[in-house]
Amino acid sequence: MLSKNLNETVKMLIISLNQFNHKYIKMKNLLIVAAIAALFPACSQVLPPAIQSPKAIEELATDLKKIAKDYKIEKVVIHEKEELSGSFGMSAVDMRDSKGARYEQVLYYNFGIPHNDPKPRSGRDSGSENVQYISVDDIIERKDLIEKYVEEAKTQLPEGYTFESVDFIAFKPDDRGAFSLSFELQVTETGKAARMEGGRKVTDYYELNFYVDKDGNITHDEW
Repeated sequence: MLSKNLNETVKMLIISLNQFNHKYIKMKNLLIVAAIAALFPACSQVLPPAIQSPKAIEELATDLKKIAKDYKIEKVVIHEKEELSGSFGMSAVDMRDSKGARYEQVLYYNFGIPHNDPKPRSGRDSGSENVQYISVDDIIERKDLIEKYVEEAKTQLPEGYTFESVDFIAFKPDDRGAFSLSFELQVTETGKAARMEGGRKVTDYYELNFYVDKDGNITHDEW
């Protein structure tokens, strides 16, 4: 059974740009948070694809190819539209121009709003000399594999927990400069029902991080 000494926080549905700045903590164990369900206006009668689906990756790659004409891409993180939905929603891209200046851009999908324009990235810059980049082709080559990675990760879940959604998928170079992929699964305790708080439906869930190396081997943090 997972440790009961876990900090419970509330994760709001509207995700700030800071979260899309890739400040995802590598979890040493499971972190319980509360998902608050909210309604978004329907932009289409067609349901958004899952973020791990080939269709979502192809749509992302189309936009990344446009970005790659003017920038070198350092990191890409795609995120689900709504908590525990698993549907393709947003993507954050870290990149540099030909002079090494840092930029970021947020791409929106299935919200009915346009992508943000690239803007300068804040924070300390250690220089562009040793920065590693990723190729859009590396992402495209894996578009049919990501779903398989997720399915394999689901077989590694601890007993007593049920898969709910993929929260994010990240593409970036590893410490040796090789292309790497990581993702986070959100799970709930099997049989534990949602509850009502202040007239809102609240579901407690856990976040599990998985990592895929260049050979397709999957590992995860301890829990």
